[in-house]
Amino acid sequence: MSFPTVLVAREEAVVTLTLNRPERRNAMNGELMRTLLGHLQECEHDEQVRVIVLTGAGTSFCSGADLTEIRDPNAEGVNSRVETSLAIYSLIPSMATPVIAAVNGHAVAGGCGLAMSCDVVVASANAEFGYPEVTRGLVAAFVMVSLSRLVGRRAALELLLTGRRITADNALALGMVTEVAPPEEVLEQALSRARRLAAMSPGAVAMTKRLFNRVADLPYDEALLVAKDANLSMRVMADAVEGARSFLDAKTKEEANG
Repeated sequence: MSFPTVLVAREEAVVTLTLNRPERRNAMNGELMRTLLGHLQECEHDEQVRVIVLTGAGTSFCSGADLTEIRDPNAEGVNSRVETSLAIYSLIPSMATPVIAAVNGHAVAGGCGLAMSCDVVVASANAEFGYPEVTRGLVAAFVMVSLSRLVGRRAALELLLTGRRITADNALALGMVTEVAPPEEVLEQALSRARRLAAMSPGAVAMTKRLFNRVADLPYDEALLVAKDANLSMRVMADAVEGARSFLDAKTKEEANG
């Protein structure tokens, strides 16, 4: 009897995707990666989904690539896994839908890269992060892209060259993690954040995420021009107009009662 490699749960506008290979610490084999990619794409095209929470079953978030498949010398299989990995790491930051990682336990190698590609990372106090690829004769290729944008160059390179693991508090200090929560509360903390985001204007949230990821790597003057275009677009959005009207009405009432 086979079990789904990714579990899907929905609470109104929030979808939780749970990596479901706990016996392998949720190592990403081809089936899991293809399934995860498919669910992410479905969520992105579903206008009723406003936030995604990504977590792992059992005691680990994700231990990275399934090395039993990496030993497979079949070129077609290797190319397929690489293309799927590229699609996942490209899609999450580019999605209009925010993705929150609830990291329970280990998030190493590709699993750490998966968490770092998310927009918000809520980590269990007992979580561990690391890029041990070099110790296994491998290169942390895809995953170094997100890491190099999150932390300083020296800190990122040191993690990649040594393969050492760091605690959730270390990761928080480096800017890899948004929040550290008690182990029994990590998923609920992530869901709480997701519910708050889901209650906001989806247009404003989507534009904020996309604009941030666009301007973060642009020269300052170019970034301002991109922000100018977004500012002009935002001002005619229905949610923005209604939000401004509600704020002014409330302020007028406050002054009248003051």
